[in-house]
This record gives sequence, structure tokens and C-alpha cells, in this order.
Amino acid sequence: MTDVDPGLRARLRDDLRHRLRPMTGRDPRERDRSATPIELLYDLTYVIAFGAAAELLAHHVSAGEVGPAVGAYVFAIFAVSWAWMNFTWFASAYGNDDALFRVATIVQMVGVVVLTLGLPVSFEAAAEGHSPNNALMVVGYVVMRVPLIGLWLRAARQDPEHRRTAVAYAVMIAIAQIGWVLTTLVPAPVAVTVALLVALALAEMAAPVVAERKLGRLPWNAGHIAERFSLLTLITLGEVVAATTGAVGALAGAQGWSVAAGAIAASGLVLAASLWWAYFLIPSRAILEQWPGRTWAWRYAHLPMFGSIAAVGAGLRVAAAAVEEQEVSLVQIAVALAVPVGAVIVTIFATWSVLMRSYDLTHVPLFVLTLIPLVAAVVVAAIAGRHGPVDLESPADTTALVTVIALVTLSAVVEVVGHELVGFRHTVRVVQAAEAA
Repeated sequence: MTDVDPGLRARLRDDLRHRLRPMTGRDPRERDRSATPIELLYDLTYVIAFGAAAELLAHHVSAGEVGPAVGAYVFAIFAVSWAWMNFTWFASAYGNDDALFRVATIVQMVGVVVLTLGLPVSFEAAAEGHSPNNALMVVGYVVMRVPLIGLWLRAARQDPEHRRTAVAYAVMIAIAQIGWVLTTLVPAPVAVTVALLVALALAEMAAPVVAERKLGRLPWNAGHIAERFSLLTLITLGEVVAATTGAVGALAGAQGWSVAAGAIAASGLVLAASLWWAYFLIPSRAILEQWPGRTWAWRYAHLPMFGSIAAVGAGLRVAAAAVEEQEVSLVQIAVALAVPVGAVIVTIFATWSVLMRSYDLTHVPLFVLTLIPLVAAVVVAAIAGRHGPVDLESPADTTALVTVIALVTLSAVVEVVGHELVGFRHTVRVVQAAEAA
């Protein structure tokens, strides 16, 4: 019998036995580090939360409650995205995949589910003029964050070199949770509560930057973080595909399969693929591994990125609602699609800019060309939808709906083609200049 390679035995022991292991910090310079199965499982619960928020946004926008719906959506997306970023930051520095780490991660996933169950209450409260915060969401959020306090304290005990920074993270999270709870328990006018929530959010975003600059950088891996963010972006784009399927299913159910249903299906899939293509034209992993200090601004640029992508799915759901209920105007559909797609394009440009630390005016003509189809979609909707809600028994309304969705899709296609023809050259020039400097 052939002897088993000792390296293989050690690998199997690490992969299959999850007893407690030292949490002494990972190698921040490790190349080709990939996401673990527990991290991928963790991501799935967050995508469910994104999808639930997008569905509620579409429902309330279709009902005409645009302002409150957008406010509740922003609140939900920040809560979900920020909790995910905090865990990803910790896991990149200290994820050892032992049993205790796995259990703490699963408990956080339970918190995501609880928070998701509180989203309908949040949107209803916002629609009635109340604060989007509610007890169920706070309970879920606390369950999401408290296990991380224990993990940070464990890391502080087992990694003396970074003890002060790890303790600072635990204290910051604990203080933040007290603040979130107080905004629910202490009665206050809506404006005051919202102001406090914004202040808490800004404080939570600023505190980690200050802590690591004052107390020392933790051993997070820039390449691993780039992969984790790109994977969540990819999974969130699945919401666009799911929403496309829903919109086409509604149209097919109302009219049967038709040229319009096929056109909307094709446009939705092309839109998802184009946004994927555009995002991955940002050379995140290569640049962050070379210059890890750029990770901070780059990761914060993803807060609006995740929300914008999920909102594209909400726009497609608004289109589906127009088909099913015929109470939504073509202008509402156009705006519901054009605004989030435009926001994704803007955040892609912003993410590239903060990553490369360069702002190229040659991108402005491309940016304008990208926005032209979005403006055209709204103009077409305003002209064709003057008479009120979409009536898909009217060939003119059906044609206008397909045209609007196709124009929004064209915008993302223009972004991709433009970057493939022009943008990559500037990326190379910026890198060459940075290396020369």
C-alpha cells in the first residue's frame, strides 16, 4: 500500500476536525487565499435579506409611498451590509474555521433571519410616518453583532501583538449595540430618532479607521477581502436575475408567451451580465494586494454598491407589479429601473476612482454616453405613458414597456463597451505612474 503524504494527512486533519484552534491572526501577505465554505454559507443569509428589502421597496414604490420606502430601504441595507462587512473584516484577520468560530457564525446568521422578519414592520412604520427602526430588527441586529464581540475578545486574548486593537473593536461594537437598542426603547420624535440613527451609523464607520490608525493594523488580508466583496456582489446580482424571472413570469401569466416576454427576459439577463462585467473591470484584488492601505475607502464604496444592485431587482419587480395589477404607470417603471442602474454605474466609477486614487476626466464623455439611454427611457415613458397605468392589452403600451427596459439595459452595455475600449488603458497608465512614483 502506498504511503500517504504527510502534507495530505495534515490538510485532512485541518479540513475535517474543527476542534478549538489558536486565534493568533492570519498572514496578511498570504496570496491566493480564498473564501471558506462557512463564509459562503454566511453570505447566503445576507442575500436573502437583500432580496426581502428589494421586494418590500418594490411593493411600497408601486403603492406610491416612494419617500418612506426609500428611507426604510436605505436603513435596512446599511444595517445588513455593515454587519456583513464587520464579520468579513474579522474573518479575514482571525477566521480559523474551528468549531467555536463556526457556531458564532451560525448564530449571526440567525440574527440576519430575525432582522429580515422585522423588515415588513420597518417599511410599514416608515409609510405611516414613524421611525423605520423596530424591536424585531434591533433584536436581530444585536444577535448579528454580539457574537462578534466574543470573537474579538477571544482574538485579543490569543493575539497579544494586536490585543489593544481587538479590544477596541469589541468595545466599539458593544457601545454601538447599546445605542441601537436605546433608539428603540427611548421615545423620541421621528426626526430625532432618524438623526440619532445616522449619527450612530457614521460613528460606526469612522471608529474602525481611527482604531487601526492609532492602535495598529490588524492582520486582515487585502486579497481575501477583495474576493469576499466580489462574491457578495456576484450573489447580489442574482437578485436581478430572480427579479427578471418574476417579471417575465408575470407577463407570461397575463398574456402568455410573447415577443414582449422574450424581450424583457433577454433585457433583464443582459442587464445583470453587463453590471457583472462592469464591476469586475475594477482590478480590486490586484491593486489591494499591492497597496493594502486603499482597502478602507474601497470597502466603504461598496455600501451604496450592494444597495443599488439589489434596487435594480426592485425596479424589475415594479415592472412585474405593473403587469399583474396594472396600477403602475410607465414613468414609475422607468424611474424605478433607471435610478438604481444609474446608481450602480456611479458607484462602479466611484469605487474605481478610490481604488486607483485617480479621477480621469476622459471618463466623463463615457459617463454621459452611459446616462443618455437612462434619460431616454424616462422620456419615452413620459411620452408613451401620459394616459395613466400600463395597459398590456394595448400593443403601444407593451411596446413602450419593452423599449424602456431595453434602453435601461443599453446603458449598462455602453458602460461595459466603453471601459473595454477606453477605460482599461487609463487603469494601466495609473498603475504605471504609481509604480514609477
